[in-house]
Amino acid sequence: MMRCGRLVAGVIAVLAMCLGAGMPRGAGVPAATAAAGGWVLPAGPVTLNEWDGGDGTKSALLRQLIADYEKLHTNVKVNFETDVKSLKVAAAIASGTAPEIFEASDANLQKYIVAKAVEPLPPAAWGQPNVDGVLALYLPHVLDAVTAGHSLYAVPDQLNAHSLYINNRMFRAAGLDPVKDAPKTWDDVARLDKVLTKKQGDRITQKGFEFRYICDDGHWQAHIFHILTYQAGGDVIKDGKPVFNSEAGLTALRVWKSLVVAPGVTQNTCSSPYQDFAVEQDAMTFAGPHVGKIVEQINPAMKGNYTVVPLPQLHPDHPVTLIYSFNWSVNARASSDQKRVAWDLIHFMSARPELWWSRIQFLQGTKGWLGMPVARNTPFMSAYTHDLSVGRPLGRTTYYADLQTIIARMVDKVVLKDVDPKSALAEASDEFIRASAK
Repeated sequence: MMRCGRLVAGVIAVLAMCLGAGMPRGAGVPAATAAAGGWVLPAGPVTLNEWDGGDGTKSALLRQLIADYEKLHTNVKVNFETDVKSLKVAAAIASGTAPEIFEASDANLQKYIVAKAVEPLPPAAWGQPNVDGVLALYLPHVLDAVTAGHSLYAVPDQLNAHSLYINNRMFRAAGLDPVKDAPKTWDDVARLDKVLTKKQGDRITQKGFEFRYICDDGHWQAHIFHILTYQAGGDVIKDGKPVFNSEAGLTALRVWKSLVVAPGVTQNTCSSPYQDFAVEQDAMTFAGPHVGKIVEQINPAMKGNYTVVPLPQLHPDHPVTLIYSFNWSVNARASSDQKRVAWDLIHFMSARPELWWSRIQFLQGTKGWLGMPVARNTPFMSAYTHDLSVGRPLGRTTYYADLQTIIARMVDKVVLKDVDPKSALAEASDEFIRASAK
C-alpha cells in the first residue's frame, strides 16, 4: 500500500506568523520564530559563522534571509560563506575550527552525530514541548535520516526524492503521450528506450533514458543502486554492515544493465548533471523537484516542455524510492548563546517553505505548506510528494563516503565492463567491510 496516504495528517499550526512583529530589543529578546515555548535569546552581541554548500541561486536566498534576521535582531551578526565543500567541513570539524552553523548531507551527518560534533535540536526553539512535536510538523519519515535515538540533529534546507522527467516534444514526435504513455516500471523504460533512441549511421543522436556515471565520489551510482535494491525488496546497509550482496542486489544490477544505452554519449558533467535532458538529447531523466528550474535556465525552450511523473518501479503496487537531504546543523562546540541564536536563525529560515519553493523550488518536507496556494498551483506537485512519501533514507553508516565510491566501482565493473554481477557484489561487500574496519 502506498505510503503517500500518510501525508494526510491535517494541516499543522501555522509556523511563526508573528515573525518579528512588535519584537522588543534588549534583555530577554523573544525568538524570531518560536510560536510558543519561551525560547529567549541573549541580549548581548552574538556573532555566528555559517557555511553552506549551495550554488549562487540558493546563496542569494540565504543572504536575504540572514539579512532579514539581522534586522530583527540587531545584536546578531552572521558571517556567511557559500560553496563550501563537504571535505572542508569535515576537516574543520576534525580540527575544531568549524563554524557555528554548517550544512551537512544526511549521509555525512551520521559520522558527526556519532562523534558528538553536532548539537541536538532543542524542540523549544520550534515552540514544541518535545521532539515528537517537531517531527509532527514534517511529512512522515522525512526526518528519519537526521534522527538518532530520540534526538533530532538537523532539519533540511533541501529535501529530495527522484521523480521521472519526460520531454513532451520528444515523446510526441515518437507518437507517444507524455502522460498516458509515461513509464510505470523499469521494463517500460527499457521498451521506450528502443522507440526514443535514434541514430545517424553508427552515431547516437538521441537517447530515451540513461543513468548518470559522473562525479568521482560516485554518489549518482550509489543513489540508483539504493533505489533499485530497495525496490527489489532488499537493503544496502543494516546495523552498519553491508547486506547488498543479496538476491535484491543482483536484481538491481540486472535491471540497471537492461537500461544501458550509451553512457559515453553524454554532455553531463558533475557540475551540470542534467545537461543531456536540458539540451534535449535524452527524452527522460530522473531528478528532484528543484531540477525544473535548472533545466529551464540551461535551455529556456524547455519551459512548458516537460512532464514529471513518479519514478518507475520494479513493483508498482509496492512503490519505494530514495529520499535524501542537505541540512542545517549546529556545531556542538559553539557557545551557549551562539547555539540559542543559531537554532532560532535556522527555524527562521526553515519556516518559509513557500519562499524556498517559489524562488528555487527547494522542498523542506513540512506539512502545512502543501495547503498553500503556491503548492496547490504547482504543476507536478503530486508526483514530487508521492515520491517523497515512498522514500527511504540512504544506508546509515559512518563510512558512507567509502560506501558510495565502492558501489560506484562495482556498478561500473558490471554495467560498463561486463564483470559477473555475483563476483562484483561479493568483492564490493568485502571491500566495504575492510574499509569500515580501519
